[in-house]
Amino acid sequence: MTANKVLILLVMLAAATHAHENKCDATQNTSLCSVSPGGSVYIQVMTNASGHQVLCKKQLPLGPINVFILKREKLTIQYEPFRDRTEFFINNGTFKISNMERNDSGHYIIEAFDPDGVLVRNVKVHLDVQEPISFLLILVAAGVGALLLLILLICACCFVCLRKKKSESTI
Repeated sequence: MTANKVLILLVMLAAATHAHENKCDATQNTSLCSVSPGGSVYIQVMTNASGHQVLCKKQLPLGPINVFILKREKLTIQYEPFRDRTEFFINNGTFKISNMERNDSGHYIIEAFDPDGVLVRNVKVHLDVQEPISFLLILVAAGVGALLLLILLICACCFVCLRKKKSESTI
């Protein structure tokens, strides 16, 4: 296989592993969602958020920080890392994060209030952003292959040195 074909195959494999879109049903009280870096995650909080106020917070070591607020059908992103990667679909109550990064991993609390300000949903979601197994297998296989090649080179060098030493001692 030529180098160009190998390169094209690797690019196609990388595109396939990063093009994942994961759906996470958070209509229950607690959910665990796993997604690959570069992928997207859809987190459904309720069946319809029309008329509701929705607040999403991410739990950080120093305390929670507001990620977004949906109020009067207007989405306001308050956490800078999510600014150009976040959408909220009011008609089906789904929150989308695109181009996932490892830093996006963590615990999220999503609260929904009815028009009278009464809490109607309190959902806890744990997002886990991690490389897919296939990508890790490729990395491990490449590492093992490089190690075997290094061992082979060392053995070849030792063989050449021993042969040279043996031919010098017979002269």
